[in-house]
Amino acid sequence: MFCHCMKLLMPVGGLIALKRQIALFLVLASFSFVQFAHAQRKATESCAAARMVTTPMLLADGITSEAHKELMRHYDLHWYKLDLQLENNSVAISGNVILSATSMVSSLTHFAFELHPNFTIEQVLAEGVPCTFERTGSEVVAVLPSAKGKQETVEVQVFYSGRAPTGAASFVGNGFSTAATPWGSVTWSLSEPFAASEWFPSKQLLEDKADSVDVWVTTSVANKVGSNGVLQRVTPMGNQKHRYEWKSKYPIAYYLISVAVGPYEEYSFRTQLPGMAEPVLVQNYIYPGILASMKTEIDRTGQLLQLFSELYGIYPFHREKYGHSMAPMGGGMEHQTMTTQSTFEFSLTAHELAHQWWGDEVTCAGWSHIWLNEGFASYSEYIAYERLMPANSRQWLEMANQNSLRQPQGSVFVTDSTNVSRIFSSSLTYDKGALVLHMLRHALQNDALFFQILRTYRDEFKYKVANTRDFQHVVERVSGRSFQYFFDQWVYGQGYPIFDISWAQAGNTLQLRSRQHTSSKETPLFRTEVEFRIRMGQKDTLVLVQQEENLEDYVFKVSGTVTGIEVDPNQWLLEAVNAVQYDATLLPGQLLAYPNPTTGQFYLKGNRGVVEEVAVFDVLGRHIRTIRSASSAMSLADLGAGTYVLKVKAGGEMTEVKIVKL
Repeated sequence: MFCHCMKLLMPVGGLIALKRQIALFLVLASFSFVQFAHAQRKATESCAAARMVTTPMLLADGITSEAHKELMRHYDLHWYKLDLQLENNSVAISGNVILSATSMVSSLTHFAFELHPNFTIEQVLAEGVPCTFERTGSEVVAVLPSAKGKQETVEVQVFYSGRAPTGAASFVGNGFSTAATPWGSVTWSLSEPFAASEWFPSKQLLEDKADSVDVWVTTSVANKVGSNGVLQRVTPMGNQKHRYEWKSKYPIAYYLISVAVGPYEEYSFRTQLPGMAEPVLVQNYIYPGILASMKTEIDRTGQLLQLFSELYGIYPFHREKYGHSMAPMGGGMEHQTMTTQSTFEFSLTAHELAHQWWGDEVTCAGWSHIWLNEGFASYSEYIAYERLMPANSRQWLEMANQNSLRQPQGSVFVTDSTNVSRIFSSSLTYDKGALVLHMLRHALQNDALFFQILRTYRDEFKYKVANTRDFQHVVERVSGRSFQYFFDQWVYGQGYPIFDISWAQAGNTLQLRSRQHTSSKETPLFRTEVEFRIRMGQKDTLVLVQQEENLEDYVFKVSGTVTGIEVDPNQWLLEAVNAVQYDATLLPGQLLAYPNPTTGQFYLKGNRGVVEEVAVFDVLGRHIRTIRSASSAMSLADLGAGTYVLKVKAGGEMTEVKIVKL
């Protein structure tokens, strides 16, 4: 969904303002890597924030009632035709919209749709015949002149006019907005998740994609209009107006239908995709005069199209186009075939393009499963860095981990899908959602299998909707393994694991203990793969273990002196590490002096029984002293620096331990 550019680290209103400043800065200045990395993170947050209101309203306003949803399920929508009058500096809308559908019931007598009450409905026609309608808020029900039987077609045309809601009165800020930029005013739509009805009569059910859409917009001749699909023609209309006529023949969810109106310049090119005879058009409507500063980043779109087509399968809408329309929205929105985007930088462009597969072609079946859109698009940012800019990939992971750890409670699955702030949580939906895929990839231990799973999921649900369990079933079928535990804990569970690691070495044996607790009592254990780097000077070794219980002990053979243990060095796991420490009691039958070396005071630790006495010798074997009833701290403070031998009697047995006095 929204382009994902920033994390919610400040009030949403401040973030939106900041996003706009960043967008302008990106246009006018070049970035160092550090600045670029910060912009990449802000891409996630701005995407999330751009969908939200500028006031701290959490719950969506005007959610469709269940009764009205049920009425809308009485028909299968096939086609929208929008024929609107719009300008680049106004939220005034007038025109008509055709909704063409098939009855799904034996007698369809009422045709339900949604349109914001700001708009006056001037007339509703059914099959060209005027019909009456009833209206409650945004919910409209037209009474058909005659009943339609099951599988019979029905066409309803709605004539309306008014001004789209402004001032953050809607649930995502606004579904239709206008704003001034240094390059002229721009008007644009942003319907996700519930705001299509704020600018056109619509059926806002994810489960019912339209089979095709026409978007006609009449506007001043100084403007261009970006929208979905292929531009069929620009028709002169007189009075210094012309009409842009766009058509898309691919299935499309209601919230992905779009318009952007502004004094644009067009910059377009074609890029060759693997295995395709014809190159795909990349059509960009950009602010006038900025091409020189933006061209390099816009051109990356071609490279990203090639990469994602290789990994996920050919770009889903290759018979039409991909492209961008610029608007000062503080991020991006993955409108099908033509993303609306505030600026161009690597992660933002990658994120919104990846949505064409994950969100547009395969759409989440409900807003509770939004991570299937946003997590997948966010992880595609990482994949793009990994393949095309590998030096930057580590920092992406670090930032995704840090942002996810800021939310120790709450699940990736959205339990309240009327809460827009929660739907677009940058910590849970975007970054933790992305890390779920990263951890799945690691659990599979096979990159080819991981991408095969993504392609299979895409093939099975292309142009349809899917939920989390649908994706899980694909994972299990393709991998041949059960991943019930994985999805239960990482998607439906809450929090993340926190590790306390202790270790000890005796000869070539390393004993390691991993004790796990979690950030949320809702998920008391994460069954997961954990990597450890065993540091031994120049002989570091990487080991992978499976943690199945909160307390696990592992034994490894090592070839040198262990100097330390690093948990998850390659950042495959969302986790926190509380402590990593040496613990001599882990070694069965061992008795150790610590600290060793010591400046004077030392202790004995082990499991050979009560220490009865300790005889201290120098390296020449000369007896220095005997300490009896040695059950507490002992001291060598009065001795010179060097190595000493402790002969310890414990449990009726004698043991020698060497200690170094500094």
